[in-house]
Amino acid sequence: MGQSATAIETTYASETQGSREQFERDRKSMPGGAKGAYYYAPYPITMQRGEGCYLYDIDERRRVDFANHHTGQILGHNNAAVHAAVEAQLTRGIALGAPTGAEGALAEEMCRRVASLEKVRFCNSGTEASLHAIRLARGFSGRPKIAKLEGGYHGSHDLVEVSVAPPVDKAGPAEEPYSVPTAGGMSPNAASEVIVLPFNNEEALERLVRRHRDELACVILDPKTGILPVRKEYIQAVRRVTEENDVLLVLDEVVAFRVARGGAQEHYGISPDLTTFGKLVGGGFPVGAFGGRADIMNLFDSSGEPTGFFQSGTFSAHAVVMAAGLATLQQLTPSAFEHMNGLGERLRAGLEDLSARISTPLQAVVLGSLFSVYFTDEPLVDYRSLAGNNGAMAHRVFLSLLNQGYFLSQGLSMNALSLPMENEHIDGLVQAFERAVEESSQ
Repeated sequence: MGQSATAIETTYASETQGSREQFERDRKSMPGGAKGAYYYAPYPITMQRGEGCYLYDIDERRRVDFANHHTGQILGHNNAAVHAAVEAQLTRGIALGAPTGAEGALAEEMCRRVASLEKVRFCNSGTEASLHAIRLARGFSGRPKIAKLEGGYHGSHDLVEVSVAPPVDKAGPAEEPYSVPTAGGMSPNAASEVIVLPFNNEEALERLVRRHRDELACVILDPKTGILPVRKEYIQAVRRVTEENDVLLVLDEVVAFRVARGGAQEHYGISPDLTTFGKLVGGGFPVGAFGGRADIMNLFDSSGEPTGFFQSGTFSAHAVVMAAGLATLQQLTPSAFEHMNGLGERLRAGLEDLSARISTPLQAVVLGSLFSVYFTDEPLVDYRSLAGNNGAMAHRVFLSLLNQGYFLSQGLSMNALSLPMENEHIDGLVQAFERAVEESSQ
């Protein structure tokens, strides 16, 4: 019998008084006191600084960072080379209103790493990247609709805020999901423009894409890397089916780009028509990018005859962001991926061993340096199977881990390792999980 949820929260409150005071102050001027992804009950910790793989809150408590800014911080915090690149660009200028060469240097580096990337454009977020990639796909194909995977997240514009987290009882048949709006204030027509596909079901995928091929501009695929154990055969089937039906494939690598030098597409052995990027390619700054086949991307080429397409933005390809992104990618060498992915395998082994030793259902999904932890006996095959996760248990474990000095994403899904981590950090987290499960079990 473990500690009660109340006792865990009492410990949390006693050690985070400064964060509670900051939260109460912030909620007076901001709705909810923090943006949606940062809030968790009873209130979020306010961080003061980061160093390497550690975060320090305003009460000066240190925690090992396994969230890494929604997976976007791959080098850890306060990386010397990124700092130097940013400082060098600051001395040259912050916002110069013209090309600076920094964007070209990062574009060249990305095209060298990703085999399918012939040309690339930069924007300010993964949301913008998916918006522009979908516009390109619709314009290039002349078709109005898109298809996405149920549970896939591609940002916060209307067309992709469909069936991100629909109530399972309203989502329709598993093999032919309904298009369900999942954000307030969306266009009333958005859901009608989206075909929803199930994960890990090749037969249903092929049937639905074939049925709608004449109206489908693209399939946009979030491979759920480190979130669901999606089979490589399924990802490859998405590529095969889209090619056979003359439908473009947009691969969302905003999170997954960190699993290999060439991203998830290298890991899965596919070549998409377009790819969206974000997070780590900005070196800790706001960023988005999208690119792929030159014949599609050239619709944004304004140096010749008008194409009817345009993409820009005041802060798109900001020189400071580009410098930070290039300094980040340059440190992501084969040995860096080998180190982080090796740590991921160590974590997988440790959590699987823990799961075998305890009575509480615990499943870990690990791929490369990305991982998620769920409390359920149900096999994890798609978005719906995640509905069986014991969210209350996950929250208690999350708070217990915070009390023990480990910072993960709330809900324990979509966590990430960073390059400064070593075996001791992995082993410490596994031990902390064991204690957290014990404390949280009733």
